[in-house]
Amino acid sequence: MIRLTAVDMPQAFRYMGMAADPDETMRRLAAECEKRLLASILPRYVHLVCPIRQTEQGVLCEGTTLLLTGADIAAHLSGCDRAAVLCATLSSGADAAIRQAGAADVLAGMMTDAMASALTEQLCDAAEAEILAGLPGLHPTWRFSPGYGDLPLTVQGDLLRTVNAEKRLGVTLSDSGMLIPSKTVTAVIGLSARPVPKGKRGCAVCNMNQTCPYRAKGVHCA
Repeated sequence: MIRLTAVDMPQAFRYMGMAADPDETMRRLAAECEKRLLASILPRYVHLVCPIRQTEQGVLCEGTTLLLTGADIAAHLSGCDRAAVLCATLSSGADAAIRQAGAADVLAGMMTDAMASALTEQLCDAAEAEILAGLPGLHPTWRFSPGYGDLPLTVQGDLLRTVNAEKRLGVTLSDSGMLIPSKTVTAVIGLSARPVPKGKRGCAVCNMNQTCPYRAKGVHCA
């Protein structure tokens, strides 16, 4: 199990649209929020490495029902013959910590939420490192999640079923298609025997780039 012992504070402050070097009052609040959040979470992940095949309908993860549609994911996985399908979550404890902090202090709630987002990214980085350590000689793409480019969010259900995320992690989808717990990420990492070019990532391929609250603040989420 991955242990997260500290929040990437500069990243959390960027999520809040704050300066990387806040004043003493904000530092004290941040330390309190970090302590409560770290005590509440149970960071875990599951993954599946499977062969992939490009088809006219999309990229098929062989041995599963997962079909990744769209030109962007096809280009992202070009040259790869395998992929790692990943689901990582901080657990429902993160949502509870955010609610509890916000009930007492709106700013504390916002800060706890930003810290949980930073921790989710840290969890994904650690999970990816563990996965790749067990696959020596393979070259990865960066993580590509539903909602990036033209890979639709509607693929989330199939992706969760592919890694049995409900049974193994307690991760489900709401009626509106949102991941529960909220601090959960799904992603696909392409794997190749040869180095793969690093394509566009971030805001350039995110389908929320016109409505993103982070961009509105002049910052970004990764």
